[in-house]
Amino acid sequence: MTSAHPLTNKVRGFRLRVQLAGPEEYGLLLEQTNGSASAPPLRVTRTDPSHTRRVMPSVLRAVKASGHAKTVMSAARAKPIPLIEEEGVRLALLFIASAPVTKTRRIEEMASAVASMSTEEAYYWYAKCTGADADRIRRALRTFLSEE
Repeated sequence: MTSAHPLTNKVRGFRLRVQLAGPEEYGLLLEQTNGSASAPPLRVTRTDPSHTRRVMPSVLRAVKASGHAKTVMSAARAKPIPLIEEEGVRLALLFIASAPVTKTRRIEEMASAVASMSTEEAYYWYAKCTGADADRIRRALRTFLSEE
């Protein structure tokens, strides 16, 4: 008897789509899904190729924690990569918080802070950053994760 992959038992989750921008350049689109074929996934956030390079260590960590090999991340990837919910929430927080930031050091600080959050804290910030007053909350999150 084999056990089912943990992602097949999850109803809610996230998926990562590679968006080709050049021969070896790509951005990422992070979508939230409820597992239903009748309800399309909701776009959470996206990254352009330069931002993707800055957050790649966290992306690879989320992909690996979701049960995939790191090699699934490539410009040639056509199928979405399913992520477990907690990893999707953490990745969304990093993408959202670091989107307007260009300093690599600050993005690394943000990635470290998001990785060290408790699960409850990550879900709290995710709910706030995708709800009402999201712009104001996103600025607060950036300051909370990495003061400038």
